[in-house]
Amino acid sequence: MTIACRVCSTPIAEASYEASAPALTSMMSFIDIPTLTYVCDECGHAQCADLPDIDSFYDTTYRISLESDDHDQIFAVAADGNPIYRTDHQAAVGLRLLDLPQGASILDYGAGKATTLRKMCLARPDLHPHVFDVSRDYMPAWDGWVARENQSTYTVPESWAGRFDAIISHFVIEHVAEPVSFLKTLRGLLVPDGRLLLSMPDVAANPGDMTVADHLNHFSGASLKRALQLAGLALETIDSDAFPGAFFAVARRSEEPVAIDSDRLQIAAAADKAREICAFWKQATKRLDSAAKQFSGKRAAVYGSGFYGSWICSRIEADVDFRAFLDQNPKLQGSTHFNRPVLAPANLHPDVDVVFVGLNPLKARAAVAAQTALQRPGLDIVWIEA
Repeated sequence: MTIACRVCSTPIAEASYEASAPALTSMMSFIDIPTLTYVCDECGHAQCADLPDIDSFYDTTYRISLESDDHDQIFAVAADGNPIYRTDHQAAVGLRLLDLPQGASILDYGAGKATTLRKMCLARPDLHPHVFDVSRDYMPAWDGWVARENQSTYTVPESWAGRFDAIISHFVIEHVAEPVSFLKTLRGLLVPDGRLLLSMPDVAANPGDMTVADHLNHFSGASLKRALQLAGLALETIDSDAFPGAFFAVARRSEEPVAIDSDRLQIAAAADKAREICAFWKQATKRLDSAAKQFSGKRAAVYGSGFYGSWICSRIEADVDFRAFLDQNPKLQGSTHFNRPVLAPANLHPDVDVVFVGLNPLKARAAVAAQTALQRPGLDIVWIEA
């Protein structure tokens, strides 16, 4: 089936990756659709197929971090072994990259609970926060620190046009079906020369993102630059080092037409990398299915309760005696995931025969090597990468 690239509208004749239903979302839930990933040779963009009833999904189904007041996600572990949480790091990176003027008016677009913006405002009390989301469920989290007139849901007020010195939009653009239109909307909310900070998954650094069903877009540096240019935004910087598995981009509202420049070598490299990741997932699926049969009936655990671990669970639970997830995040330990307990790796039960590693394959072996409990003689370790 031929589809159009979401960035440059070039027709794409066939999928580079296909897996039968169900598809796994970023919320670790399943949707009864196949997973289809397409790669564009014209701009280096990769994309998944549309979700059915996408507006309803984000209004009533997509619930990020609503389960507790202090829920957060680990993005890294410090040298002393303590976790570093995502929103703390996002706030620090945002303040550094945006270099906001005193008294700046700032909007968090697709805010969720707006925890990152709240932490930015704690560090900079002079900022004037505004929030927008496509669901009303987050409003209780905004009340008390964002004035009601600075909150909006579903539709952005016309009075906000040209209002903001800066906009932040963290891990939103990968979800939108029309990213160029999305960026044009944000441009229209900025003052002249106002700046936009985006964050999004970097599929080259986190290959699992390629198969996340509700991540409709898998940007490369080349395709993001093209999307920004088409929207009238001038790219200032892409920071791929600040956040493992993601990149941050800063763009400025331009009052002059932005030239569309195409680095053919960069675009070709991005498309080749996307297809390489699709090939990895084809092989990983075969490898995991084989391992599930090999360890049929054995007592098993999965290290990682995020996307990779959830995907592994769906592939192995019919064959192995799946006992528990292991996770370093202390805020997940003691909870349940797919009806299994989430334990600290050190609490792995001694009768477990095999551990399936559900971590970013670019970092998985180093993470496992750091866990003494996983070095037990006789414990089998299954990797999704070769």
